[in-house]
Order: sequence, then C-alpha cells, then structure tokens
Amino acid sequence: MAYSQPENEFSVHEIREVGETKEKKSLDLGGLKKKKKKKKFFSKLKYFFLSIFLISALAGGYFMYHTGSAFDKMTGQSNSLFKSIVKMLPLGDNIFDILPVEDSGDSPIDKIRNDELDRLNILLLGYRGVDDPNGGLLTDTMMIASLKVKTGEVALISVPRDLYVKMPNSSDNAKINEAYAHGMKNDNWQGALSYSKQAIEDVSGLDIHYVASVDFEAFKEIIDTMGGITVYLDEPFSEQNQFMEGSISLPAGKNAIDGDEALLFARARFSSSDFDRAKRQQQVLVGVKEKALGLGILSNPVKIVSILDSLGNHVRTDAELWEIKELAGFFKNADSSNVKRRVFDTSSTGLLYQSHSATGSYILLPEGGSYDEIHEACRNIFEESAQ
Repeated sequence: MAYSQPENEFSVHEIREVGETKEKKSLDLGGLKKKKKKKKFFSKLKYFFLSIFLISALAGGYFMYHTGSAFDKMTGQSNSLFKSIVKMLPLGDNIFDILPVEDSGDSPIDKIRNDELDRLNILLLGYRGVDDPNGGLLTDTMMIASLKVKTGEVALISVPRDLYVKMPNSSDNAKINEAYAHGMKNDNWQGALSYSKQAIEDVSGLDIHYVASVDFEAFKEIIDTMGGITVYLDEPFSEQNQFMEGSISLPAGKNAIDGDEALLFARARFSSSDFDRAKRQQQVLVGVKEKALGLGILSNPVKIVSILDSLGNHVRTDAELWEIKELAGFFKNADSSNVKRRVFDTSSTGLLYQSHSATGSYILLPEGGSYDEIHEACRNIFEESAQ
C-alpha cells in the first residue's frame, strides 16, 4: 500500500525552505534594525552639528552686532563694522566705487603701508565724565603715545594740565586741560577731540594722527574686566587725603591693582605733584597695554563683550574701526620693555616754569617764551635715553 503524506505535514525539503526563509527574514529584520539605528544615529549627529552651527552663527552674529554697535558709538559712524571689513579685504581702493561706503582717502595707516610714514602719534585724553558737575570735561590726563612702526619703539609724552596756552582759533588764553570743554559745543564730542588735538599739536610740534578720550568709569571697568593690572614701584606710594572714594597705599615692588586702585593711583597728586601723577599715568598705561594684549584677554568672548560695552559707553575717538584694528596690531608688537618717557615740568630739564594768570591762578609757561625747545624734545625723543 502506497504511503500518502498528510495534508498538514511538510516534507523535509519544505521544512528546510521554511526555516531558511524565517532565518533570512530574521537576518533581514536584524539588518534593517541596524540600518535604522545607524540612520537614526547619523540623523542625530546631523542635527547636533546643525545645532552647533546655528548656535555659532547666532553667537557670531550677536558678537558682530555688539562690536558694530560699540564702535559706532565710539567713532560716531553708522557703518564702522561694514567699512572695516571692506577695508581689510584685499580688493583695492576702487572697491569703494561699487560698495555703499565712503573712503576717507589716505589715512595714516595707508601712509604706513606705502612707507610714507614711520611714526604714529596718538593723543590719549582722560577726564572725569560728562555728567560730573565738578569739572567733568577737564582733561586731567593728556598723553601722547608715539610709536615707530618699523622698530617697535614706544614713547610716552605727558603734557601737564596747568600749561597756559592760547586756545586754538581764539584770542582766549586758558589752561590746556580746558581745551576739550571749549571744543564741546552743542555736545559735539567730535569737535572736542579735534580742538584738543589742535591744542596739543601747537604745544608739541607733532602731527597728532589719532585722538581718543576716556572717562574714569571706563578706565575702572576695563581694568576690572581684564582682571587688574600690575605696576612696579621703586618706593612705597600712599595717598590718604585727596579722595572721597577712599585712600590708597602700595608697597615698593610688584603690585597687582584693580580698577579702583588704578584710578586712585593715576589721579593722586596731593601727596606728590601733578608731574609725578603724569609719570604714574604712564606706568598704568603700560600695565594696561601688557594685560590687554597678553594671552587670555583677546581670546575670551565674555571679556571682549564686557570691554566693548565700556568702550561704546565711555570712549570716543576719531579713528575708524579698521584703523583701530591695525593700531592694536602695531602696539601688540611694540617693545614695552624700553619705553621712552617724558613729562614736561618745572625741573631744571623740564622746560617749564610756574607763574600766575591775571586772575591769580597757578599756571605753567614754557621757558624762553616759546615752545621751540618742547618741539625739539618731542621730535627727538627716540634719540634720548629711556627715563
């Protein structure tokens, strides 16, 4: 009798095929799951990098906006960042014929690039502040920072606040620290900078290429943002009586000071003199330069934004943003270990003598009745030994 296979039974061959099919499906499903996981991983990775890109773009945009806003305030321009970017592109001067910015012609930076100028003179003005009712616009600090670009040599020349001069374009005589206030007509700080610049040019005999003013608030804020500065003293310094804000006492040697201490140190004159104060201001400026251009400050976005806020609110300059960027590069590479320093005073070599105005005010006047010797000293300062 022939054997017949039941209808619900499978042959060995068919069972093997079913098994292979299930195994294949299992393998296919496993591979599909792996592919899905891999796809999901790359999808997450894609979104991660996209998020990083968007965050970076937003941060960069915010930083650029912050930078542009701060420097627009500082320079009095409305397109300082855009023009700066254009000026730094290697596209030639004719780019200004097709882009919506104006070229101001040959700036001192352009002249340096063309080997037409080797010495830059920048006037730095320090004053209490526009809102200070006690002579807030009097510039108690007037310092020329002079740089020989090719050699990196630096000189600091301080002009005393009590120097009695003829005001530019005027028949009036006044102390030179009043020039900024004289030029501040209708709250025009550009006019104040220009007026001070001209007054210092008359006294020093130098071409002043750029000028910047800073009030006390920015001075403190910027130094604090940098984490303080370091000054070195040959002997102890103390001022106990001059300031309502407090007193200051520093030992000889190395001193790390914050913004408040730096301001008291730079302003103090009751316990010494205005001439000694000018020397201390030069010390502070060198300390700021060393800290600001050192490692860690310019690479820290938080500190830069904070400094930008202070600059925008409290600093004014006639330099454009692209010029400021170039100037920072020049001074970063400058040699601050051998700074030539000069303070005009009433010493035997100070070229000034003390007198009184018609109203009885204490004033300083140039020896010999002219500024010829002061002009020569300023012109030849790099040939003198460091002081």
